Amino acid sequence: MKRIFTLSQFAIAIAMPLTMVGWAFSSASLAGDSLSLKQLLSSTQPSPQSQKLMTEISTIVNSSKTYADQIRCTGTNFVKHYNSLPKARVAPFDCRFPNNLNLKVYAQTFVILPSGRTTPIENAKNLNFMPQPVYFSYKITSWNWNKAH
Repeated sequence: MKRIFTLSQFAIAIAMPLTMVGWAFSSASLAGDSLSLKQLLSSTQPSPQSQKLMTEISTIVNSSKTYADQIRCTGTNFVKHYNSLPKARVAPFDCRFPNNLNLKVYAQTFVILPSGRTTPIENAKNLNFMPQPVYFSYKITSWNWNKAH
């Protein structure tokens, strides 16, 4: 029997629409004490790294019979460093899965400007006027899984 999709093509098919939807989330939806894993993944830029992570997450989510929007993640609050980005959450993100499994995601944080151009968050402090709401995207650099004690 011939396969229609490979696993990587399936991951891309899921990741791309989620990424586009994620860019539409305002900082308010990402700025609370936590965000859902689904929100985090939908704001992640497509890359081989993000595809690999999404495949790992999909396997764990499916085996635990939970949904990505039920898994909560917390990020680092950057408000002290960037007053123009109130309540910004940046990597690393800590996500708690069922069965005491934790995921730590390291990523570069980007600010999406009104023009659609992205700039690293470090450059945001150089901008005199930051439009509100502020949108973010993340480029996954690495991650690790740990069993909670």
